[in-house]
Amino acid sequence: MSEDGAQDRLPPEDHLTPAETRRALWVAAIAWGVFGSAWGAMVSGAPFVAFAREKLGASTFVYGLFSSLPFLGVLAQLPGSWWAEHTRRRKSLFLITATLNRAMWFVVAALPWIIPERYGGARVGALLALVVVGSTVAHAGTPAWVSWFADMVPESIRGRYLGKRQALATITAVVVSAVVSHIVDVNDSFHTFAILFSIAAVFGLADIELFLLVREPAMPKRESPWRLRDVLFGPLSSRPFRGYLLYAFSEAFMFGFAGPFFWLMGLEVLGIGKFWSNFYVALVPMIFTALALPAWGSACDRFGARPLVTMGTIMSISFPVCWVLATPGHYHALLATCAVIGGLFGAAISVGDMSMLFSLTPREGRSAYLAVFFLAANLGCALAPALAGAVAQFLRPVHFHLAGWTFGQFHFLMFISIALRLLHVIFVIPRLPDTRSQPTGDLVRHLVRRPFRRGGEAGDG
Repeated sequence: MSEDGAQDRLPPEDHLTPAETRRALWVAAIAWGVFGSAWGAMVSGAPFVAFAREKLGASTFVYGLFSSLPFLGVLAQLPGSWWAEHTRRRKSLFLITATLNRAMWFVVAALPWIIPERYGGARVGALLALVVVGSTVAHAGTPAWVSWFADMVPESIRGRYLGKRQALATITAVVVSAVVSHIVDVNDSFHTFAILFSIAAVFGLADIELFLLVREPAMPKRESPWRLRDVLFGPLSSRPFRGYLLYAFSEAFMFGFAGPFFWLMGLEVLGIGKFWSNFYVALVPMIFTALALPAWGSACDRFGARPLVTMGTIMSISFPVCWVLATPGHYHALLATCAVIGGLFGAAISVGDMSMLFSLTPREGRSAYLAVFFLAANLGCALAPALAGAVAQFLRPVHFHLAGWTFGQFHFLMFISIALRLLHVIFVIPRLPDTRSQPTGDLVRHLVRRPFRRGGEAGDG
């Protein structure tokens, strides 16, 4: 028997063998890259907006709640982290919670038949409750999953692997989103949504159950008992990590304020339909994200995370700017431009964020750090859409005319989003505790002189 085969049979408890690592990386790439991203594309974006807004009749404010309340489930990460650290079983917690989250979409698919049409408010309330409960269950297993996943990916290839994995997921999401949004444009009956959400649930379950093939390495042993208060106060005792929490909250709030309302602008202001709304909000950005992710992964390994998130956030300002300028008779060029820019430089933010998350969370007690991080980020995600929905509902009768443009409730959300992104770049990103990063100017010079080429030293840029 080969040496690798013997190691596979009798692996060390505290780490994966090289063969097990390769298997885990392939499983993680295929699970999310194919099945998980297909599930996500089918239960979010234009399909979910059309189901909640058009079929069930959710108001603008309630739509904001759909985009915000599920994030409050992040509070479940605190007991979830405690359970993972106390029992030392991350895999079982992840499998149980994620399976329940994905199976919930079978119930959503059956919702129009469970509650009669005359109880429209009850349908909306039931959907909101299902989404919130499903999100809460999923959040309970998130620290266990990210802690386990961080142990799977070797640090030396982390940026490149995460970029390629996300690129595969993006390609899948592009294809699935295009097909699904076209189907919903052609036929948006309750039967169509029932079939789509049921298929999505099957894909989502396949994503989770594939991890039955991956062994969980033992977590580092603790010298003292793990208490629930350690989940919160342990990470907060780290000053660099507190700085990262501010960044996580600010970024989530900044993007979450206008993010869910781009679809409503496409459907209700520009009148471009579900396919084109999804095309410019999701499909084009995802295509260019898939193209850019591997290169940004290499750039992150070379220059560090902070210059990536700085450049990515600055360029993201083009998104709300172009949507403000778009009109029903003139939108293709503007929306295509910001979609391409958003995809290319949104990939930089994604890679930089993930790299910082892993580098700032120690292996011992990592699930606690992750729980507190997700608490900060998801509070931003929860507050922003709810506040934006309330603002939009309040400004619904307001219309402002200037130089041939008419600005309404959603345009004002875009103006606020532009201001939030500028404030994030000026005041928050410079405080990031990323000491390994090089100046953003070095990254810019590298991209101008030798765009996305491998090799050489960091200083040659």
